[in-house]
Amino acid sequence: MHLLWINLVTDTLPAIALGVEPAEPGVMTHKPRGRKSNFFDGGVFGAIMYQGIFQTMLVLGVYGWAILFPEHQVQSEIHADALTMAFATLGLIQLLHAFNVKSVYQSIFTVGLFKNKTFNWSIPVAFILLMATIVVPGFNSLFHVSHLSLTQWMAVIVGSLMIVVLVEIVKAVQRALGKDKNAI
Repeated sequence: MHLLWINLVTDTLPAIALGVEPAEPGVMTHKPRGRKSNFFDGGVFGAIMYQGIFQTMLVLGVYGWAILFPEHQVQSEIHADALTMAFATLGLIQLLHAFNVKSVYQSIFTVGLFKNKTFNWSIPVAFILLMATIVVPGFNSLFHVSHLSLTQWMAVIVGSLMIVVLVEIVKAVQRALGKDKNAI
């Protein structure tokens, strides 16, 4: 149920909003795609792979942190907190990662962080829907999640923000190596 909710909330609104994203600067300077090319050409497949691995590592890292530094003594409460933190981290990573996917190689600061008003509204709305499952009484029992402390929320936020930092580092290295020049 957690994965379905995350997919519904974090994929629907931001994906629709990304569909109206303005074109990247310099897109017309790239060579046209060949007839035999596909969506995964131009570095897209590699980006999907490494970013998926990063996301997995971050979610498991936050889960592990919750197990190693529990705020409760009862094992079932420790596990419930760890699952809730993993759920919140995965959802928040998906929302923040939407900024990364505006471009395969260009920095989010180059492509324009706030150019797309539809996108700018979709992220907070999706965030509110995602967080409502944890903080609103009734929803949290329906989703079998626990209330998180401020320290736990900080771990979730820091873990989630790391996806932007890691992907920006990889993109900077790719640009330095000239990989963006070979794109599509």
